[in-house]
Amino acid sequence: MRTLVGSVKLKIPCVRSRTLNCSICRVYSTASPNAQLNVPIDYSTHPLLNKASSYAQAEPSCPSGGPSTRQNLFQAINSALRHALQTDERALLFGEDVAFGGVFRCSMDLARDFGSERVFNTPLSEQGIAGFAIGCAAQGMRPIAEIQFADYVFPAFDQLVNEAAKWRFREGSTGGNIGGLVVRMPCGVVGHGALFVARSPNDILGCLLTL
Repeated sequence: MRTLVGSVKLKIPCVRSRTLNCSICRVYSTASPNAQLNVPIDYSTHPLLNKASSYAQAEPSCPSGGPSTRQNLFQAINSALRHALQTDERALLFGEDVAFGGVFRCSMDLARDFGSERVFNTPLSEQGIAGFAIGCAAQGMRPIAEIQFADYVFPAFDQLVNEAAKWRFREGSTGGNIGGLVVRMPCGVVGHGALFVARSPNDILGCLLTL
């Protein structure tokens, strides 16, 4: 390899055992020409996402004729968390930055309304968050543990795979369970961030259901 002014001379072996000489200044990864990044999504073209309110009203678990409101995803999550905290005093909500609303503001005002003993921040330790949630559930509480981004869940796999997923096997006929455990992980919600805040490890997490 010879260094040139403003470029690098490379000899790259190819499949036919030849050498290919090329000069490059600097290489960056680029999106494909047809990529649509950070643009509004046309949900009407997606068969799974193009749902009308009539779909929810037809759901058997929804009371017929009851009041309804139109909400976006953020509002629906906040309402669901609020409902859990209101209807069950055993419910807890904790994770990184949830006390002030979280990075997506899905827990906005919950710490104010339910107190810092039920909605609180944790240290930056996904393994600790998962382990604490498992312990709470084992004691009969209803923990809602938030992993700030789904990408961050991998340090917690020891707890989720070796503890949570196998709890029922270890308890046997004792009656112990962690059925109240909820782990919430936003995934695929950032149009940038690449390595650490834009992945959706759903397929890996789905394997836990088979344990």
